[in-house]
Amino acid sequence: MHLNNLLLCFFAATLATSCDSCHGEASCLESRERGDSFTSFSCSCRDGFVGDGLTCYDRNLCNNSSCCERGYRWSPDLGCVDVDECSQQSSPCPAHQICSNRPGSYECLQPSSNSRAGLSSQSVQFRCGDAVCPPGMDCIQTDGNARCADPCEHYSVVDDDWRSTNNTSTDIHCDRDIEWRGWYRMFLEQKSAQIPERCIAERRCGTHAPLWITESHPGVLDGIVSRTVCSAWSGSCCYFSTNTVYVKLCHGNYYVYKLAKPSTCSLAYCADGPSLLNQINMRCGWMMVKENAGRPRSEMKKNFNFSEVKEPPVQLTCGRDKLQVGLDLNSTQSFGLDPFSGHFAARNCSRFRVHGDVVWYEVEARAGACGNIMTTNGTHATFGNNLFLYSSNNESFLLPKRFPFSCSYPLETDTSLNVAVRPTLEWERGISGTGVKATASMSLFLDSSYNDTYPAGQVTLPVGSPLYVGVSVEEMDSNLAVVLENCFATHTSNPEDPVRYPLIENRCSTDRRQVSVVQSGSSLQARFTALLFLLGEEYREIYLHCSLSLCDQRRSNCVPVCQSRKLRSVSNSAALKPITTGPI
Repeated sequence: MHLNNLLLCFFAATLATSCDSCHGEASCLESRERGDSFTSFSCSCRDGFVGDGLTCYDRNLCNNSSCCERGYRWSPDLGCVDVDECSQQSSPCPAHQICSNRPGSYECLQPSSNSRAGLSSQSVQFRCGDAVCPPGMDCIQTDGNARCADPCEHYSVVDDDWRSTNNTSTDIHCDRDIEWRGWYRMFLEQKSAQIPERCIAERRCGTHAPLWITESHPGVLDGIVSRTVCSAWSGSCCYFSTNTVYVKLCHGNYYVYKLAKPSTCSLAYCADGPSLLNQINMRCGWMMVKENAGRPRSEMKKNFNFSEVKEPPVQLTCGRDKLQVGLDLNSTQSFGLDPFSGHFAARNCSRFRVHGDVVWYEVEARAGACGNIMTTNGTHATFGNNLFLYSSNNESFLLPKRFPFSCSYPLETDTSLNVAVRPTLEWERGISGTGVKATASMSLFLDSSYNDTYPAGQVTLPVGSPLYVGVSVEEMDSNLAVVLENCFATHTSNPEDPVRYPLIENRCSTDRRQVSVVQSGSSLQARFTALLFLLGEEYREIYLHCSLSLCDQRRSNCVPVCQSRKLRSVSNSAALKPITTGPI
């Protein structure tokens, strides 16, 4: 064989579900394996651009990392790539925590101490600043501050009906285009929904490759757990690279998810309707027991599929004083179980009643009743137990079917008095008198910070200088506020001097270009600024005077409202003796 030319091409390409997923500066390659009717697509950036094909960067414009967001670094061959902080020589997390890399960031996780009590080994705790959040809480931004909070109370809603597993329309969506931040709760047709736990056929859920989780959902006592997400495409249930999400079961029997971007397009999270939700809520971290060389061992069930369900649907009612577990008569008998053979953890607790086609087993909502276990987590008290049901074949020894269940009750509650009480104070018939006016003082400050004052005596300042004047009143009741009623300048220290030059009249500046009321009517301090000019044509000493009043902030808004045209309003304030500062 003669090889005249040998051309080797190496380029970065990303698998995609269609050419529509490729970037505008990328080429789309279609390929088909021999004997395979399925066509695969891959995206690669054109010459002069680098990237994964789904996103392409101009080499010349982005060679100094200017195109990369925080948490990403520039690669001459790949463009903006994620900085894996967790693979660095020095981990950003404390030694006792697990560093979990996320696109553009990372999280410090701490294995939950609850895992030692038989809960999911993937139960995690999140770090918030220097503290570790309690189990079941995450570091969430609320009111602009990051704090440990329950994601069941701080979530966004995903209510796209096209996410339904029954949707086979050709209208394609991609969750890679969404900036997933925080926690989310899913709805379908205004009812709670969940991400399916089974492989979903491709081209469903309004996308090419539907996203599903490979393990069962957590129970109430599991807290927050991590789950692996897979996508179905090209005949494989996990065709594209996987990612991790976090899940929690809330006390209202719904799930919240901390979602992550999928690796490519077009992939989107699926949603299952509420009909499947009740069965999953009842699992509460169900463990399977297998035999291994004659020794029993426990392991969490992997890759759960609904086709494997071997138990009838179960209903749960969390009443104020009792917990009730309901079994459908026909369904239970069709599974070969005797619906009337049940008992709780305590064998002698088998009280039940029949209502319609449902058998209801009842147990009191208190710790120790029929083997009830009660746990608290600071916000809720949870009662848990198991219902055991035996086979209809009572002639041989068979293990009973176990149905774990739990009910959670808030530890906080509210109550109100049904009588309106209006207090009154009888003082008119008592003795009365009149006290002195409140003591007020006025100071001239060095600058606009109003921290340091000029010393007592005469102050000499250049014409045009700003005068920073502060007023304070010695009054114990903080509900009162001092209001600048009228302020003026004179050439004498006498506030009754008939020749005066007004600065503030009727609580408002006489000239906003030269006088500014900085603070008035908000506390026991008031401030204003005025420019220093000659009052007449002579350089004479100047004194400043102010008449003040005290205003009750509980009865009215004490802060003056000034318009371009001065308005005089009826005052609810108590007048004070005028105060003076100077000379200047």
